[in-house]
Amino acid sequence: MLQITQKIVFLFMDISIISEIQLFQAVSPEEINYILSSIAIKKTCFRKGEILAMQDEPCNRLIILLSGSVKAEMSDPSGKIVKVEDIQAPNPLAILFLFGEDNCFPVQVTACEEVEALVIPKQSVLKILQMNETLLRNYLDISANFASRLSKKLHFISFRTIRQKLSMHLLNLSKAQLSDTVTLDKPKSALADYFGVSRPSLERELTKMQEDGLILSERRIITLKDKKGLIKLIRF
Repeated sequence: MLQITQKIVFLFMDISIISEIQLFQAVSPEEINYILSSIAIKKTCFRKGEILAMQDEPCNRLIILLSGSVKAEMSDPSGKIVKVEDIQAPNPLAILFLFGEDNCFPVQVTACEEVEALVIPKQSVLKILQMNETLLRNYLDISANFASRLSKKLHFISFRTIRQKLSMHLLNLSKAQLSDTVTLDKPKSALADYFGVSRPSLERELTKMQEDGLILSERRIITLKDKKGLIKLIRF
């Protein structure tokens, strides 16, 4: 019965979407179809606002977004919620936390819109990694890259003030855009969520930083006028 269900799923599944996922890069569509048809797997739809995974629940499955987007949020013991990141399809979720002794979801994952996802049990993930060396290499590369991003995020979270967080973010944008005049990578409301502060608080700090001669702010265009001063702010 399980094999019949799997075949029905893959008749309606666009393998080209799965091919775009980094985990399946350099794997042919025919091989992808063969691999996924040989394991327990299901395609699940989530409504906007529905939770895909709870923070601290066992990470016993790999969730791969096929369409839509989700937000990953983390709450501290006081109940304060901080947005960690937004994740767009096609992408896997919490791939680094599937294995290990205390392998739990580090964040709560909530659908920002209607989402379609593949849900693959942990044992099935082990099976496909054993079946294909390219998949195994891709999985290890994704895990290493995720660990690097997580390290940078933890460094960012360690900053207590909005000014420090803004300084770090603007310096990273300057490095990525190869210019001291940068375009914010997200709307200010989304940036405020990312920092875990209100939009008015973010706007006030941008104004203060401009008054102090650190930056020049014009809507989403920010010029770093005192780069050394910004660097000084983020050094411990």
